Amino acid sequence: MTFHSEANVARQIADLCKWISEGSVTHVEMSMSLTRDLAFDSMKLMQFFTGTEELYSGIALEDWFIEHSAGGRDTIGSVVQYIAAALTLVAAERPNASSKRDRSPDLL
Repeated sequence: MTFHSEANVARQIADLCKWISEGSVTHVEMSMSLTRDLAFDSMKLMQFFTGTEELYSGIALEDWFIEHSAGGRDTIGSVVQYIAAALTLVAAERPNASSKRDRSPDLL
C-alpha cells in the first residue's frame, strides 16, 4: 500500500498545474483557484481531471468540481483535501476487502 500524505498530494497537484499551464505558472499556492487564479479553461480542466485520475487511480473530481466551482472555491487546497480524504477512505477499505477474501469459505 502506498501512503499519500496531504503534503505529497499537494506537491503532485502543484506540479500537475504547472505542467498544464505550460510554464506560464511557476508558483502554485493552496489558496489559488483553478478557474480564477490559474485561468484553467474547459480544456485545461479536463487535462487536470485526467492527470489527477492518472496520479490517483479511482479518484474522480467531477463531484468535487460541481460543489466547489462557484465563487472561486475550486482551490488547490480544497482539491488536495478532497483527494487526501478519498485516498484515506480507499486505504481504510482495502484491508476489509482483503480480509473477507482471505477467510475460508466455512467462516463466511
